[in-house]
Amino acid sequence: MKTKLLLMVVLVAGITAGTAMSAVAADTLGLGLCAPMTGGAASWGQKAEVGAKFAIERINARGGVVPKGKSSAMNLELIEVADDKNDPREGASIAQRFVDNEKILMMVGPLTSSVALAQAPIMNKNGLVQLAIGATAQAYTDAGPYSFRLVPTDAFQGRYIAKWANDQGKWKTYAVIYVNDDYGRGLADVFQTGLKEIGVPEKNLVASEAFLPNDTDFSAQLTKIKGLKPDALFIAGHYKEGALIARQAAELRLDAQILGTDGIGHPEYIKVAGKAAEGTIYSGYFSLEDKRPYIQKWAADFKKKFDYDPGLVEAIANDCVEIAAKAIEIAGDSRQEIAIGLSTIGPYHPPMMGALGENQFDGNGDMVRNMLMYVVKDGVAVFYK
Repeated sequence: MKTKLLLMVVLVAGITAGTAMSAVAADTLGLGLCAPMTGGAASWGQKAEVGAKFAIERINARGGVVPKGKSSAMNLELIEVADDKNDPREGASIAQRFVDNEKILMMVGPLTSSVALAQAPIMNKNGLVQLAIGATAQAYTDAGPYSFRLVPTDAFQGRYIAKWANDQGKWKTYAVIYVNDDYGRGLADVFQTGLKEIGVPEKNLVASEAFLPNDTDFSAQLTKIKGLKPDALFIAGHYKEGALIARQAAELRLDAQILGTDGIGHPEYIKVAGKAAEGTIYSGYFSLEDKRPYIQKWAADFKKKFDYDPGLVEAIANDCVEIAAKAIEIAGDSRQEIAIGLSTIGPYHPPMMGALGENQFDGNGDMVRNMLMYVVKDGVAVFYK
């Protein structure tokens, strides 16, 4: 498999040879945001919009961005906020629209793996970066040199929490319930594979039950799982369904420790699940408890402006814009130069420090990031100790 860094060599050669890769003359540096603004994942999309606009405002307030090769700064501009409805077909349509709009130099988004994978062929064929906010499917690694993400892969997260859970020595048997899409299938498979790789007997993986996106009734799957008496239940899904699963598991008196990843790491999970969320443990990579000064400063500035604390999605969207600005400073303001700039952050340039901490890519455009573990206690997600 070719890494993005190797593929970028081809792009550099194209620029050197004088091919038509220069940015369209403009007064601003245009970005497009693709996120679900309606439907079941709408709250994620709305938070992404807030985070992206907050970053643009802050960057412009401190003087804008000076693209490599230019002497004066330029402001960032959000050209379009597009609603993908968490629908791959809608996402593909948006990808083509962004490609056709010469003012858009890069896409921030999308949020989900299915939409990102549907967009990737269009984005890579036409040379426009997609910087995914929440696409964690392993298949996205191979999507092409213009496909990046700011979140750890399912392969990394699934294995991480599998090892973490086993290391606790508290749970011997596991059940999995997963959303039957690219994200859920991939995460469920990696979690189970990760357990087996570290020596958990296959017989201790007692159930693996699927549900469809936007399902609301999980009683059949949970009743089957209850009968198998697992010590832990791993949810490979998003916060909306995850909250309903937690509630219905409690109603069925399914006595199992709920585990998950960043998919359920959302305030709405706690709000919807209510008391059933108590004790849920999940992995993530953003916390207001993180005492690093630049993270605390960003969070304080956010709260001062919006009068509420930021969450994970706002932080990711913010850092997508910040790292795009850094890429423009490193390599230039054409679509291809932005891709080149992003590919060097980590391998050749220092990490970009943002709301999430250190942001840097590996050679495949996947994010290299430390993970944190959280537990829901008294209605709040806190560091697991």
